[in-house]
Amino acid sequence: MAAEKKDQVWTKRLSEQDAAGGLRDGDVTAPDQRFRSIFESANAGMNTVDGEGRFLEVNPAFCRFVGYSSEELSACTVFDLTHPDDLPETRRRFGEIHSGLRRAFNYEKRFVRSDGLAVWGHVTSAWLFDSHERPLYGVGLVQDITARKRAEERLCRALVATRQARDRIGAILEAVGQGLIVTDQRGCVMHLSPSAERLLGVRQSSAVPQYLPELFSDGRVAQRVAAVMHNPEEQNSFEFDLAGNHGNPPRTIQARVSVMRDAAMVLQGFILVLHDVTREREVDRMKTEFISTAAHELRTPLTSIQGFSEILLSREGWRAEERRDMLQAIHAQAQILSMVVTDLLDVARIESGAGFVLNRRDCRLTDLVQQAIFHVPHRSGRHRFEIDIAGDAETVHCDMVKMRQILENLLSNAIKYSPAGGSVKIAARRDGEEILLSVQDQGIGMAPEQVQRVFDKFYRADVSNSAIEGVGLGMSIVREIVHAHGWRIWIESMPGRGTTVFLSLCGS
Repeated sequence: MAAEKKDQVWTKRLSEQDAAGGLRDGDVTAPDQRFRSIFESANAGMNTVDGEGRFLEVNPAFCRFVGYSSEELSACTVFDLTHPDDLPETRRRFGEIHSGLRRAFNYEKRFVRSDGLAVWGHVTSAWLFDSHERPLYGVGLVQDITARKRAEERLCRALVATRQARDRIGAILEAVGQGLIVTDQRGCVMHLSPSAERLLGVRQSSAVPQYLPELFSDGRVAQRVAAVMHNPEEQNSFEFDLAGNHGNPPRTIQARVSVMRDAAMVLQGFILVLHDVTREREVDRMKTEFISTAAHELRTPLTSIQGFSEILLSREGWRAEERRDMLQAIHAQAQILSMVVTDLLDVARIESGAGFVLNRRDCRLTDLVQQAIFHVPHRSGRHRFEIDIAGDAETVHCDMVKMRQILENLLSNAIKYSPAGGSVKIAARRDGEEILLSVQDQGIGMAPEQVQRVFDKFYRADVSNSAIEGVGLGMSIVREIVHAHGWRIWIESMPGRGTTVFLSLCGS
């Protein structure tokens, strides 16, 4: 009964368009049963909508995604499920469809589930038009990273299952963000998605009907593609480095080959999916370095704490000065350990999306600076702290704890990256409604490319010097705290001439 009802919906919609003179000979007049079967069984959310945004058909995955049944959705529109903040943009896109400006979209938006929760979906949509350039219907795909992989299986089944659905499948292929290459059973290229064209730097017109491995200029990659095509059942995925082209930097690409077979299991062709994993691999590398650095940073203070405490416990009769020196060393190392743990907890909070809860109040800036100086580890006689805060810049409306955390990070960096000593100047001046705070050192400084990355997680400006402590999280956390306050932060530095960090404390 459900299938009959859905067929009636399709027939009614398309009959109305036919009566209005909207369909031409050769237009799709009814849903292909095989395509609809794939549509119903897809693991990613799919739907078709008319020009007014009314749902014509939805699959179970989309129902699970938004928390409504197919019967409930038949009385809804796209706008009913769209988060209020995204409604203007959604209406604008429909306006572009009706004006003929756009035929496909690839974007992110929020949906409101039946339980009131807002959920994010990555939406790709493509539209078909009649002979009068009026929109017939749009095919939409709502997916996450996992759903994107499942979409590959759906596309393979669709390509084998029906030739009549080629136009609609082609429209979806055009909108998919990954690089897709479709071949026939001989391995000759039939279709390249725009993403694949951009990745490989080739045009579909020149690639069809080349043998798939011939698209890759690197002979080793071409051999690997050919080997996987000859034996895709055992190994269907691999990674390779793609040289930069047309001004693009080198990238790491993950390639995955899927086999298309018909109902009789006869080979019909291949689909090669290319996914740019450059950022993921860079994050993996940074995380590996971070784990190694964090283990070192935690082990060093723990070793000192354990060593000095064992000395104090193992022997009596220490002079008061000796006991105080060892206790001060334990305290200093405990401070370092506390800072590392605090950084790790802050990053976990940021990554989870929890952010910072600020308890703002008026604070005296000089007091905060002096407290930060007192708590900064490894203060020595080689460094001089100069405080120059104008009277009209004394009062800052901020979270006192987080502001001191900012200052401790900046002062700690000034000391660490000024191994020869020198002055560390903390200055503040009022400029209209803003207070401009600066922390200036006379240290080793940074090159422009280092300045650009200084706020990246796990980044350390001088990894060659293992004596410089830190896990590379401090400045990324500082930036998050600054942004949470609604402030701005930037850095000026030159190699050998020190570094100055500026904070614009807006609205203070």
